[in-house]
Amino acid sequence: MLKEPSTHVTRIRALDQLHRGDQIEARLSVGPNYDDVVIRRGSVQETAPGIGVVWITDHVTGTRKAINTDECSVWRVA
Repeated sequence: MLKEPSTHVTRIRALDQLHRGDQIEARLSVGPNYDDVVIRRGSVQETAPGIGVVWITDHVTGTRKAINTDECSVWRVA
């Protein structure tokens, strides 16, 4: 049985820590007894720290998506 390579994941608390091309996940908390659910995964296109939004190219659809950090947490996947 093959193991998947371990991925280093870091929570992003300030959008100015992100750069174009960074691979990120947006996660939504569903409750205290459950792990966060990944709702978006993609590469950073642009950030707007003043309004708490980051735009990504979604890995699944290939389209541009906005992530509002008031609604979910952002994690860098390396």
